[in-house]
Amino acid sequence: MNELVTRIKDPQLCYVFARNAKRNGHPELALQAYRHAVNLRAGQHEVDSQAEVAALRAIYAYEEALSYSRGKRTRATGTWQLVNRHGLLPALRKRLQSRNGEDVQQVLVELGMEDYSFSAVHEDYPEAFEARAA
Repeated sequence: MNELVTRIKDPQLCYVFARNAKRNGHPELALQAYRHAVNLRAGQHEVDSQAEVAALRAIYAYEEALSYSRGKRTRATGTWQLVNRHGLLPALRKRLQSRNGEDVQQVLVELGMEDYSFSAVHEDYPEAFEARAA
């Protein structure tokens, strides 16, 4: 990741940087800024395990993909409601079962965040999902 991007400490500034990078002909820096914003937003939460950190990244990456495809800031309201009702990992498991995350998979690939998809988190931490299911 470029040093200009890693020095940014606020997710909102990442979005400003990404917009300016695109405008100035540096789309690769814009993609790095989006990814850094996802990491910063996920880091603002206190969680117990790496699986939960990855789940937060997946939700924020999902929001980025929605925002990128629609051209305006979009929150994953339904997903956050599931998180508030059931918890982080059970909510992610429900999202996987409903198959709603597949519609943004191509956008995640375009943004370079395919490793932040719901299915990638499930593949990386299967034991965390099975422990919660029991």
